[in-house]
Amino acid sequence: MLRLDILEKLVYFTEEEIYHLNGEQVVDKSIYLNEESQIIDCHKILDDTQQLAVRKHARFMTYPKHKHNYIELMYVYGGTMTHIIDDQRITIHQGELLLLNQNVEHSIEYCDENDIIFNFIMKAEFLEFLSYMIEKENDVSHFIFDALYSYDNNSEYLIFKVRDNQVIRDNIESIITQIYEPELNSHLELKLLVGLLLAELMNHPECIETYQSNSYEKLLSSTILKYIATSYQEGSLSTLSKQLHQPDYKICKIIKRQTGQTFKQLIQEERLKATCQLLKTTQMAVTDIMVEVGYENVTYFYKIFKDKYHMTPHDYRQQFI
Repeated sequence: MLRLDILEKLVYFTEEEIYHLNGEQVVDKSIYLNEESQIIDCHKILDDTQQLAVRKHARFMTYPKHKHNYIELMYVYGGTMTHIIDDQRITIHQGELLLLNQNVEHSIEYCDENDIIFNFIMKAEFLEFLSYMIEKENDVSHFIFDALYSYDNNSEYLIFKVRDNQVIRDNIESIITQIYEPELNSHLELKLLVGLLLAELMNHPECIETYQSNSYEKLLSSTILKYIATSYQEGSLSTLSKQLHQPDYKICKIIKRQTGQTFKQLIQEERLKATCQLLKTTQMAVTDIMVEVGYENVTYFYKIFKDKYHMTPHDYRQQFI
Protein backbone atom coordinates (compact mmCIF):
# COMPACT_ATOMS: atom_id res chain seq x y z
CA MET A 1 0.00 0.00 0.00
CA LEU A 2 1.17 3.52 -0.74
CA ARG A 3 1.77 5.76 2.24
CA LEU A 4 -0.91 8.37 2.98
CA ASP A 5 1.36 11.32 2.21
CA ILE A 6 2.11 9.91 -1.27
CA LEU A 7 -1.58 9.17 -1.88
CA GLU A 8 -2.28 12.82 -1.09
CA LYS A 9 0.27 13.88 -3.69
CA LEU A 10 -1.50 11.76 -6.31
CA VAL A 11 -4.73 13.72 -6.00
CA TYR A 12 -3.09 17.17 -5.84
CA PHE A 13 -3.81 19.30 -8.90
CA THR A 14 -0.72 20.03 -10.97
CA GLU A 15 -0.18 23.41 -12.64
CA GLU A 16 -1.23 21.88 -15.95
CA GLU A 17 -4.44 20.50 -14.40
CA ILE A 18 -5.27 23.86 -12.80
CA TYR A 19 -4.70 25.42 -16.22
CA HIS A 20 -7.27 23.03 -17.67
CA LEU A 21 -9.75 23.61 -14.81
CA ASN A 22 -9.55 27.34 -15.47
CA GLY A 23 -11.06 26.73 -18.87
CA GLU A 24 -7.93 26.44 -21.00
CA GLN A 25 -8.71 23.39 -23.12
CA VAL A 26 -6.09 23.88 -25.82
CA VAL A 27 -2.89 21.81 -25.77
CA ASP A 28 0.27 23.89 -26.22
CA LYS A 29 1.68 21.91 -29.14
CA SER A 30 5.03 23.68 -29.01
CA ILE A 31 5.80 21.84 -25.76
CA TYR A 32 5.42 18.36 -27.25
CA LEU A 33 5.36 18.43 -31.04
CA ASN A 34 8.06 18.35 -33.63
CA GLU A 35 6.66 21.01 -35.99
CA GLU A 36 8.00 19.30 -39.09
CA SER A 37 6.34 15.92 -38.46
CA GLN A 38 3.39 16.85 -36.23
CA ILE A 39 4.30 13.92 -33.98
CA ILE A 40 4.80 14.16 -30.22
CA ASP A 41 8.56 14.01 -29.99
CA CYS A 42 10.42 12.16 -27.23
CA HIS A 43 13.24 14.68 -27.58
CA LYS A 44 10.83 17.37 -26.38
CA ILE A 45 10.04 15.35 -23.27
CA LEU A 46 13.33 13.54 -22.51
CA ASP A 47 16.83 14.94 -22.68
CA ASP A 48 19.48 13.24 -24.78
CA THR A 49 20.73 11.08 -21.91
CA GLN A 50 17.28 9.88 -20.81
CA GLN A 51 15.66 6.71 -22.08
CA LEU A 52 12.74 6.73 -19.68
CA ALA A 53 10.42 9.10 -17.86
CA VAL A 54 7.34 8.53 -15.70
CA ARG A 55 4.73 11.22 -15.21
CA LYS A 56 1.17 11.51 -14.01
CA HIS A 57 -1.37 11.99 -16.79
CA ALA A 58 -2.87 15.49 -16.71
CA ARG A 59 -6.61 15.31 -15.98
CA PHE A 60 -9.54 17.56 -16.97
CA MET A 61 -8.64 17.62 -20.66
CA THR A 62 -9.63 15.77 -23.84
CA TYR A 63 -6.54 15.09 -25.94
CA PRO A 64 -7.18 15.09 -29.71
CA LYS A 65 -5.74 12.54 -32.15
CA HIS A 66 -1.97 12.35 -32.05
CA LYS A 67 1.00 10.03 -32.59
CA HIS A 68 4.34 9.78 -30.84
CA ASN A 69 7.80 8.51 -31.70
CA TYR A 70 8.29 6.69 -28.40
CA ILE A 71 6.75 3.70 -26.61
CA GLU A 72 4.13 4.56 -24.02
CA LEU A 73 2.92 2.36 -21.17
CA MET A 74 -0.08 3.69 -19.24
CA TYR A 75 -1.13 2.39 -15.83
CA VAL A 76 -4.51 3.19 -14.29
CA TYR A 77 -3.94 3.52 -10.55
CA GLY A 78 -7.53 4.62 -9.96
CA GLY A 79 -10.64 5.16 -12.07
CA THR A 80 -10.53 4.55 -15.82
CA MET A 81 -8.89 5.86 -18.99
CA THR A 82 -10.48 5.72 -22.44
CA HIS A 83 -8.62 5.92 -25.75
CA ILE A 84 -10.03 6.10 -29.25
CA ILE A 85 -7.88 3.95 -31.54
CA ASP A 86 -8.96 3.39 -35.12
CA ASP A 87 -12.43 4.71 -34.20
CA GLN A 88 -12.78 2.12 -31.39
CA ARG A 89 -13.21 3.07 -27.71
CA ILE A 90 -10.62 1.22 -25.61
CA THR A 91 -11.25 1.63 -21.87
CA ILE A 92 -8.53 0.68 -19.39
CA HIS A 93 -9.76 0.05 -15.85
CA GLN A 94 -8.10 0.34 -12.45
CA GLY A 95 -5.09 -1.95 -12.16
CA GLU A 96 -4.75 -2.46 -15.93
CA LEU A 97 -2.12 -1.25 -18.37
CA LEU A 98 -2.05 -0.20 -22.01
CA LEU A 99 1.17 -0.50 -24.00
CA LEU A 100 1.18 1.65 -27.14
CA ASN A 101 3.73 1.19 -29.86
CA GLN A 102 5.31 4.05 -31.74
CA ASN A 103 3.18 5.60 -34.46
CA VAL A 104 -0.20 4.53 -33.03
CA GLU A 105 -2.71 7.31 -33.69
CA HIS A 106 -5.03 7.77 -30.74
CA SER A 107 -7.02 10.31 -28.78
CA ILE A 108 -7.74 10.33 -25.04
CA GLU A 109 -11.10 11.13 -23.53
CA TYR A 110 -11.60 13.47 -20.56
CA CYS A 111 -10.28 12.17 -17.23
CA ASP A 112 -11.87 13.49 -14.05
CA GLU A 113 -10.57 13.94 -10.52
CA ASN A 114 -10.75 10.24 -9.62
CA ASP A 115 -8.87 9.04 -12.71
CA ILE A 116 -5.25 8.64 -11.61
CA ILE A 117 -3.05 7.45 -14.48
CA PHE A 118 0.71 7.19 -14.90
CA ASN A 119 2.45 7.41 -18.27
CA PHE A 120 5.72 5.56 -18.77
CA ILE A 121 7.51 7.21 -21.70
CA MET A 122 10.26 5.02 -23.18
CA LYS A 123 12.64 5.41 -26.07
CA ALA A 124 13.01 2.22 -28.10
CA GLU A 125 16.59 1.90 -26.86
CA PHE A 126 15.24 1.20 -23.38
CA LEU A 127 14.20 -2.26 -24.55
CA GLU A 128 17.84 -3.08 -25.21
CA PHE A 129 18.37 -2.70 -21.48
CA LEU A 130 15.36 -4.93 -20.83
CA SER A 131 16.60 -7.61 -23.23
CA TYR A 132 19.67 -8.16 -21.05
CA MET A 133 17.40 -8.85 -18.06
CA ILE A 134 15.43 -11.66 -19.68
CA GLU A 135 17.07 -15.06 -19.28
CA LYS A 136 14.74 -16.99 -21.57
CA GLU A 137 12.94 -15.64 -24.59
CA ASN A 138 9.35 -16.61 -25.29
CA ASP A 139 6.65 -15.88 -27.84
CA VAL A 140 5.43 -12.84 -25.92
CA SER A 141 8.87 -11.28 -25.59
CA HIS A 142 9.53 -11.92 -29.29
CA PHE A 143 6.27 -10.21 -30.18
CA ILE A 144 6.96 -7.19 -28.00
CA PHE A 145 10.51 -6.73 -29.25
CA ASP A 146 9.57 -7.24 -32.90
CA ALA A 147 6.66 -4.84 -32.58
CA LEU A 148 8.35 -2.11 -30.59
CA TYR A 149 11.79 -1.95 -32.13
CA SER A 150 10.46 -1.07 -35.56
CA TYR A 151 8.97 2.37 -36.05
CA ASP A 152 7.52 1.37 -39.43
CA ASN A 153 5.10 -1.26 -38.15
CA ASN A 154 1.42 -2.19 -37.99
CA SER A 155 0.81 -0.05 -34.89
CA GLU A 156 0.35 -2.79 -32.33
CA TYR A 157 -0.93 -2.13 -28.85
CA LEU A 158 -1.27 -4.46 -25.87
CA ILE A 159 -3.67 -4.45 -22.93
CA PHE A 160 -2.58 -6.11 -19.68
CA LYS A 161 -5.49 -7.34 -17.53
CA VAL A 162 -3.45 -7.72 -14.36
CA ARG A 163 -5.46 -5.92 -11.68
CA ASP A 164 -5.30 -8.99 -9.38
CA ASN A 165 -1.54 -9.44 -9.71
CA GLN A 166 -0.08 -8.22 -6.41
CA VAL A 167 3.55 -8.47 -7.60
CA ILE A 168 2.86 -6.04 -10.45
CA ARG A 169 0.90 -3.70 -8.19
CA ASP A 170 3.71 -3.65 -5.61
CA ASN A 171 6.23 -2.96 -8.35
CA ILE A 172 4.23 -0.01 -9.69
CA GLU A 173 3.71 1.39 -6.20
CA SER A 174 7.51 1.27 -5.74
CA ILE A 175 7.86 3.23 -8.99
CA ILE A 176 5.31 5.82 -7.82
CA THR A 177 7.12 6.17 -4.49
CA GLN A 178 10.41 6.66 -6.32
CA ILE A 179 8.85 9.43 -8.43
CA TYR A 180 7.51 11.40 -5.48
CA GLU A 181 10.43 10.68 -3.12
CA PRO A 182 13.54 10.41 -5.33
CA GLU A 183 16.73 9.09 -3.76
CA LEU A 184 20.39 9.50 -4.65
CA ASN A 185 20.35 6.82 -7.38
CA SER A 186 16.72 7.41 -8.26
CA HIS A 187 17.22 7.37 -12.05
CA LEU A 188 18.96 3.99 -11.97
CA GLU A 189 16.45 2.50 -9.53
CA LEU A 190 13.54 3.73 -11.64
CA LYS A 191 15.08 2.16 -14.73
CA LEU A 192 15.48 -1.17 -12.93
CA LEU A 193 11.94 -1.10 -11.54
CA VAL A 194 10.37 -0.39 -14.93
CA GLY A 195 12.50 -3.12 -16.50
CA LEU A 196 11.32 -5.58 -13.86
CA LEU A 197 7.73 -4.46 -14.41
CA LEU A 198 7.92 -5.18 -18.15
CA ALA A 199 9.62 -8.52 -17.50
CA GLU A 200 6.88 -9.50 -15.03
CA LEU A 201 4.18 -8.53 -17.55
CA MET A 202 5.81 -10.83 -20.09
CA ASN A 203 5.55 -13.68 -17.57
CA HIS A 204 1.75 -13.56 -17.84
CA PRO A 205 0.79 -14.03 -21.49
CA GLU A 206 -2.64 -15.23 -20.37
CA CYS A 207 -3.39 -11.68 -19.22
CA ILE A 208 -2.35 -9.97 -22.45
CA GLU A 209 -4.74 -8.85 -25.17
CA THR A 210 -3.07 -7.99 -28.48
CA TYR A 211 -4.50 -5.59 -31.02
CA GLN A 212 -3.52 -3.79 -34.19
CA SER A 213 -4.85 -0.35 -34.95
CA ASN A 214 -6.32 0.26 -38.40
CA SER A 215 -7.74 -3.27 -38.28
CA TYR A 216 -11.15 -3.46 -36.64
CA GLU A 217 -11.68 -6.77 -38.45
CA LYS A 218 -8.61 -8.22 -36.72
CA LEU A 219 -9.95 -7.08 -33.35
CA LEU A 220 -13.31 -8.71 -34.11
CA SER A 221 -11.54 -11.87 -35.24
CA SER A 222 -9.67 -12.06 -31.93
CA THR A 223 -12.95 -11.69 -30.02
CA ILE A 224 -14.63 -14.35 -32.17
CA LEU A 225 -11.80 -16.87 -31.62
CA LYS A 226 -11.85 -16.26 -27.86
CA TYR A 227 -15.60 -16.90 -27.85
CA ILE A 228 -15.13 -20.18 -29.75
CA ALA A 229 -12.32 -21.31 -27.42
CA THR A 230 -14.36 -20.67 -24.27
CA SER A 231 -17.91 -21.42 -25.44
CA TYR A 232 -17.46 -24.37 -27.79
CA GLN A 233 -19.85 -26.63 -25.83
CA GLU A 234 -22.96 -24.52 -26.41
CA GLY A 235 -21.65 -21.70 -28.57
CA SER A 236 -23.76 -20.61 -31.50
CA LEU A 237 -23.40 -18.16 -34.34
CA SER A 238 -26.65 -16.41 -33.40
CA THR A 239 -25.49 -15.88 -29.79
CA LEU A 240 -22.13 -14.51 -30.97
CA SER A 241 -23.91 -12.26 -33.48
CA LYS A 242 -25.99 -10.73 -30.68
CA GLN A 243 -22.96 -10.23 -28.44
CA LEU A 244 -20.95 -8.46 -31.15
CA HIS A 245 -23.94 -6.61 -32.64
CA GLN A 246 -22.86 -7.90 -36.05
CA PRO A 247 -24.92 -9.87 -38.60
CA ASP A 248 -24.24 -13.60 -39.01
CA TYR A 249 -22.98 -13.25 -42.57
CA LYS A 250 -20.37 -10.64 -41.59
CA ILE A 251 -19.00 -12.85 -38.80
CA CYS A 252 -18.81 -15.79 -41.21
CA LYS A 253 -16.87 -13.71 -43.75
CA ILE A 254 -14.42 -12.47 -41.12
CA ILE A 255 -13.79 -16.00 -39.83
CA LYS A 256 -13.23 -17.33 -43.34
CA ARG A 257 -10.83 -14.51 -44.27
CA GLN A 258 -8.84 -14.72 -41.04
CA THR A 259 -8.71 -18.51 -40.55
CA GLY A 260 -9.73 -20.16 -43.83
CA GLN A 261 -12.36 -22.15 -41.90
CA THR A 262 -16.05 -21.81 -41.10
CA PHE A 263 -17.59 -21.14 -37.69
CA LYS A 264 -18.86 -24.74 -37.57
CA GLN A 265 -15.40 -26.13 -38.39
CA LEU A 266 -13.74 -24.07 -35.65
CA ILE A 267 -16.32 -25.13 -33.06
CA GLN A 268 -15.85 -28.77 -34.08
CA GLU A 269 -12.08 -28.42 -33.85
CA GLU A 270 -12.30 -27.06 -30.29
CA ARG A 271 -14.71 -29.82 -29.27
CA LEU A 272 -12.46 -32.55 -30.66
CA LYS A 273 -9.40 -31.03 -28.95
CA ALA A 274 -11.31 -31.07 -25.65
CA THR A 275 -12.38 -34.67 -26.33
CA CYS A 276 -8.79 -35.78 -26.82
CA GLN A 277 -7.71 -34.04 -23.63
CA LEU A 278 -10.43 -35.80 -21.62
CA LEU A 279 -9.65 -39.17 -23.21
CA LYS A 280 -5.99 -38.78 -22.22
CA THR A 281 -6.45 -37.41 -18.71
CA THR A 282 -9.68 -38.92 -17.34
CA GLN A 283 -11.53 -42.24 -17.09
CA MET A 284 -14.85 -40.69 -18.16
CA ALA A 285 -17.02 -42.86 -20.40
CA VAL A 286 -16.84 -41.88 -24.05
CA THR A 287 -20.55 -41.03 -24.13
CA ASP A 288 -20.13 -38.75 -21.09
CA ILE A 289 -17.20 -37.00 -22.79
CA MET A 290 -19.34 -36.60 -25.90
CA VAL A 291 -22.01 -34.76 -23.89
CA GLU A 292 -19.40 -32.77 -21.95
CA VAL A 293 -17.90 -31.24 -25.09
CA GLY A 294 -21.26 -30.44 -26.66
CA TYR A 295 -22.40 -33.38 -28.83
CA GLU A 296 -25.71 -35.23 -28.53
CA ASN A 297 -25.73 -37.67 -31.46
CA VAL A 298 -23.49 -40.69 -30.78
CA THR A 299 -23.31 -41.81 -34.41
CA TYR A 300 -22.32 -38.34 -35.62
CA PHE A 301 -19.75 -37.96 -32.82
CA TYR A 302 -18.02 -41.25 -33.67
CA LYS A 303 -18.04 -40.39 -37.39
CA ILE A 304 -16.37 -36.97 -37.08
CA PHE A 305 -13.84 -38.30 -34.54
CA LYS A 306 -12.84 -41.14 -36.86
CA ASP A 307 -12.71 -38.77 -39.86
CA LYS A 308 -10.29 -36.55 -37.92
CA TYR A 309 -8.06 -39.09 -36.15
CA HIS A 310 -8.62 -42.25 -38.25
CA MET A 311 -9.51 -44.30 -35.16
CA THR A 312 -12.27 -44.59 -32.59
CA PRO A 313 -12.20 -42.66 -29.29
CA HIS A 314 -11.52 -45.96 -27.48
CA ASP A 315 -8.48 -46.72 -29.69
CA TYR A 316 -7.24 -43.16 -29.18
CA ARG A 317 -7.39 -43.57 -25.40
CA GLN A 318 -5.55 -46.90 -25.53
CA GLN A 319 -2.47 -45.12 -26.87
CA PHE A 320 -2.03 -43.33 -23.53
CA ILE A 321 -2.56 -46.24 -21.17
